[in-house]
Amino acid sequence: MKNLMLGTAMALAFGTVASAQDLFRAEMDPVAIAASDFIGMRVYAAEAAVDAEEYAGVQDGWEDIGEINDVILTRDGAVDSVLVDIGGFLGMGERQVALGMESIRFVSDSATADAANDFFVVINADRSVLEGAPDYMRTGEMSADPAATEPATETAITDAATADDPATTPVTEDAAIDQGQVAATDGATDGAVVDGAAPMEGYASVDVAGITGDQLRGVRVYGPNEEDLGEISEVVLTEAGAPNQVIVDVGGFLGIGEKPVALDMTALQLVQSSDGGDLRAYVRMTQEELESLPKAEM
Repeated sequence: MKNLMLGTAMALAFGTVASAQDLFRAEMDPVAIAASDFIGMRVYAAEAAVDAEEYAGVQDGWEDIGEINDVILTRDGAVDSVLVDIGGFLGMGERQVALGMESIRFVSDSATADAANDFFVVINADRSVLEGAPDYMRTGEMSADPAATEPATETAITDAATADDPATTPVTEDAAIDQGQVAATDGATDGAVVDGAAPMEGYASVDVAGITGDQLRGVRVYGPNEEDLGEISEVVLTEAGAPNQVIVDVGGFLGIGEKPVALDMTALQLVQSSDGGDLRAYVRMTQEELESLPKAEM
């Protein structure tokens, strides 16, 4: 059985001072799985019991239900569940559900026995169970929804209940992002920071026309109430060399599972500290709203 190895730096922060031997790992276990490899894997649902440790390729009756897009950890660093976008194969709109780790089987692919980390992620569930799976809601979404009364981790599919990203191409400064995938400020969303609003104390508004692409890369992006949403990872320039759009990496954990989304420069309000050091970007969107945007093709 495979082991799932995730970086759990936050768990270390709550422990006592550890020795270097306890704190660090010098090498990866041959059958361990890096979270960066785990995210993006396809998940299969099988109505028949999956009781073998290995199978030769995808089996008859296994249905590809979606892709793992994130991993949920507990405060002590254990893996609680994985988030999967399902629905398309059911003839429904794609939606996000959480699968409890106890419901997931890691099955080796004997057709490629020479590859130790070639395996399938399989759950025991039929179509009716998947159709009835609750949408996964983060804590902030639940508090805003009066009908959501159960803890977020309760929405995971467990054993008791169970008895696609487009191809990507590199983004360059000369490239243009499909306008259907770019968010701009159109007044549809509300927020504390809006164009023309007074910058916070110690900061002053910056004219976008005077900012270069190099200055924008690495800038943190904030939403209403100083919510840290992500970082600008790439800038798309006009033919004249002026910033036109930015790619913001939203969400994720320790750089894993981030989603790149495209924003027009008109969606940003730039401010800089009075000493000229800290440059920030503000948008009138929450993290959930940004994550709902299409993934930028890179």
